[in-house]
Amino acid sequence: MVGRLLVVCNALDDRTRLERGITTDSPAASRKVFMMCRALRLAGIRPTVLSLGRGRHDGSGRRFRARVRRVQGVPVLYGAFWHRAALSQLLSLLAPALALWRARRLPGQKTALFYNCLPAYVPGLVLARLLRWRTVLDLEDGAVPATAPGGSGRVLRWTRRLFDRLCTGGALLACQALEEATALRPTTCCYGTVEPCAGKPPWTAHGLTVLIGGTIAPETGADLLIDAIAMLRLRRPAWAEGLAIQVTGSGTSIGPLRQLAAEPGWPAVTVHGRTTDAVYRAIVASSHVGLALKPRSGPLARTTFPSKVIELAGAGLLLLTTDISDVRLIFGPAAVYLDDETAAGLADRLQWICEHRQEAQALAARAARDVHEHFAPEVVGRSLATFLFAHAR
Repeated sequence: MVGRLLVVCNALDDRTRLERGITTDSPAASRKVFMMCRALRLAGIRPTVLSLGRGRHDGSGRRFRARVRRVQGVPVLYGAFWHRAALSQLLSLLAPALALWRARRLPGQKTALFYNCLPAYVPGLVLARLLRWRTVLDLEDGAVPATAPGGSGRVLRWTRRLFDRLCTGGALLACQALEEATALRPTTCCYGTVEPCAGKPPWTAHGLTVLIGGTIAPETGADLLIDAIAMLRLRRPAWAEGLAIQVTGSGTSIGPLRQLAAEPGWPAVTVHGRTTDAVYRAIVASSHVGLALKPRSGPLARTTFPSKVIELAGAGLLLLTTDISDVRLIFGPAAVYLDDETAAGLADRLQWICEHRQEAQALAARAARDVHEHFAPEVVGRSLATFLFAHAR
């Protein structure tokens, strides 16, 4: 009997994001959801994404109706969105319950997967249990509700307890340490999946392109990169000539990077800002090194996995990363680790890569082979299908 999966989340494709004027979404999270669903299709599961399709309200009062789209072959039901906070919250409460009710008579074993435990999902979670769906929590980071202050903290703590009680199928975890953040069992880790690698630009004797993307802010190590660029431009070492830094995404550190981009010197800086998925893939394809610089001393260093490392390594980039979460568990010696989280330490790692290109290229190739072996869509799809549909209690 076919398995049917409803993924309740806020994933967005570029077209919907631009139409609705949403700037607060997570592109990496959206890519992970859509690629996970594509992998499940290979395992014979029929996934549907229910996206609340919302973001920060601009006060304009603009309204967007619910609609259905296909994203990378996956059917996506976008909930209605209103640029009025109270009305948008109400629509978000109704959307999961309505989708579950309409799907109640579809044949096959049915599972609802909730992307993090959010209050907006509660009506849908309760209805899923009443309809005897299997329910699973996808716990993606360590920003657990218990840490929230005041009245909102009480609501979020209550929400987490409710999810722990009603998710009968356990929890998908972004990394191993998150097992401590939930009482749900069984658990399994899902680090994401990879796409076929289209090939990389040659590691020539001159020129090297380094990519940093996602949230560009101090908590993701962006200021460390800013300090390293400023230091190298001041010292002008010969090895840094031809070094180029590509910046995608948005965040509080974008401004200083734009200023560096407007000034001459090596490393050269190009700030693309928020891009479409197609443009981002082209930038990845033209880069040699991918940065993941979230500090090891941060409060979420153990419980937040930088999913982009799987994506970047799968695309053939060498990872220059801090040793956080499960990164070393996955990559072992096939990545370059930033042990000294200072501007000088980052510059030293970049110098090693520039001066040891053959060895660096070999590390990148090894990491690419490893992730394509362990995180190929067919491998991830089989594993997820087993967990989501074979461990009901």
